[in-house]
Amino acid sequence: MPHALIVEDDPNSLSGLSAILAADGFSVDTAATLADARAALTRVIPDVVLVDLNLPDGRGLDLLQHLPAQPPGGALPVIVMTGNATIESAIEGLRHGIWDYLLKPVNIPRLRSLLARIPRPYELTEEVRTLRTALRQIGRFGPMLGRSSAIQHVYDSIERLAPTESAMLIHGEAGTGKEMAARTLHQLSRRRKGPFVVHDARAASADAASGRPLASLLFGHERGAFGGADHREPGLVDQACGGTLFIDEITDLPRSEQEALLRALDSQTFIRVGGSSEVGTDFRLIAATRAVPREAVARGVLDEELWLRLDSAALTLPPLRERGDDAALLAAAWIDELNQEAHAHGDGSARLIAPSFIRECLAYDWPGNVRELHERVRQAYEASGEVLETLQAEEGSGGNAHDMRTGRVQVTVGTPLADVEEMLIRATLDAVGGTRHRAASLLGISPKTLYNKLQRMRLN
Repeated sequence: MPHALIVEDDPNSLSGLSAILAADGFSVDTAATLADARAALTRVIPDVVLVDLNLPDGRGLDLLQHLPAQPPGGALPVIVMTGNATIESAIEGLRHGIWDYLLKPVNIPRLRSLLARIPRPYELTEEVRTLRTALRQIGRFGPMLGRSSAIQHVYDSIERLAPTESAMLIHGEAGTGKEMAARTLHQLSRRRKGPFVVHDARAASADAASGRPLASLLFGHERGAFGGADHREPGLVDQACGGTLFIDEITDLPRSEQEALLRALDSQTFIRVGGSSEVGTDFRLIAATRAVPREAVARGVLDEELWLRLDSAALTLPPLRERGDDAALLAAAWIDELNQEAHAHGDGSARLIAPSFIRECLAYDWPGNVRELHERVRQAYEASGEVLETLQAEEGSGGNAHDMRTGRVQVTVGTPLADVEEMLIRATLDAVGGTRHRAASLLGISPKTLYNKLQRMRLN
């Protein structure tokens, strides 16, 4: 039976919360002060802690430093309760590592929804952790793929942030995989069985032009709320109840809708367009933007309070050019998938990958990032024979294709080897736009060795 510790100085609230948790299958320990709570923690480690923000002998957040780690390796879920929440207190709590916070009087359905996601003891077994570690070593992390240190750092952040209830912001260049990262966060969260609702804010203007207001798109509407509203229609917040709402390009959402979204996020309630009563909901918000968040706030396209709320759990995705050899790994994986699809449809033998194809993947800087790589690999696959020799599937179309082939180096017989090496290094650097780690990879040497050779070339 899971165990809960409730820290609350109001006797009526303490009694009511104890009854709710007992009815939901928890054994309960109670405390009215921080001192009593610290004593309770020495007796038994709870599976969840509910703590009032303001207690007679201090603040509820002061208890966090006394919480032990919970086997098999996660942090104890802490739910903070407060009667006078502000955006500042919410941000402070999230940065202290709390799981979530509830406004008083406590919304019982919301509390029970949180309790349903409390991990039971030893829910994550050692076998699962070992398997996840092994998959990360070969570059697999949920639906994400990559072995570079840059993407491994992202995996670390996702593992830390996924089990929390924190609203969060994903920032990265176009095509870096922000929606994929959001899906991974959802799949590794306690909301994984709930819906994952996706909305691209750039498409919101098209919906508005069709006659449906943006507020209705977000929060739904009642019958007769506006022309064409013939029946009640749920909004994105409704659809995401119990799961995750992912809004891509949050800066394209009008400021008024951003402010309304923040209110719904904080209170977990909303009012449908044309309605008059509050509707309860339970969703986690993950927003994404290609814009630099702080600059977006300065330009007025991102609400500052919403940004502060989201920035307490932020994730930055690296561009593909900073991910080492991941471009080759991703290309090979997608070709495997295309081969499997072709085999399933009886479309002949599997295509093989030539070394020249891998070199081109590594030599290009991929300004369109993972999305561009995926599209170019698909085009090359469809245009190739039994062996994929090149990514230049559209060389004859002119104009837009980037020439990723390296230049040629002509060497006269008798040229000193040192001069040949220098010519080859310079030509390779030119071919990859001066990117040293890619040049080193193509030359078959380490970046450090290349750096030393360049230093000697400068001295000579």
